[in-house]
Amino acid sequence: MKKEKEEMVRAVIELKITPCRKTGFGKLAQKIAKFPQVEACFLMSGAYDLLVFVGGKSLQDVAHFVSAQLSTLDGVLSTATHFMLKTYKAQGVFADGVLADDQRLPVV
Repeated sequence: MKKEKEEMVRAVIELKITPCRKTGFGKLAQKIAKFPQVEACFLMSGAYDLLVFVGGKSLQDVAHFVSAQLSTLDGVLSTATHFMLKTYKAQGVFADGVLADDQRLPVV
């Protein structure tokens, strides 16, 4: 019998953090990256410092991770969480029912 694909809730979190004197953003970024909920963690330029992709079983699961574990870390100044509602394309692959190969937009 074929197993059903487990549905996951995914979110993108913008973090503003305080850099450490000797290690910059690296020490806190590595600590954040070690959480099992964290799928990816990037240092960014612009309005926030880290971009973190997380996954969980439900909206509440992700929200609890952000409020209880992520935002309470020393050095985390603020978080902004954006839940992913629908995937159109991921890692270069179109989602089912979205722009088949023969329907790609022309490059001008």
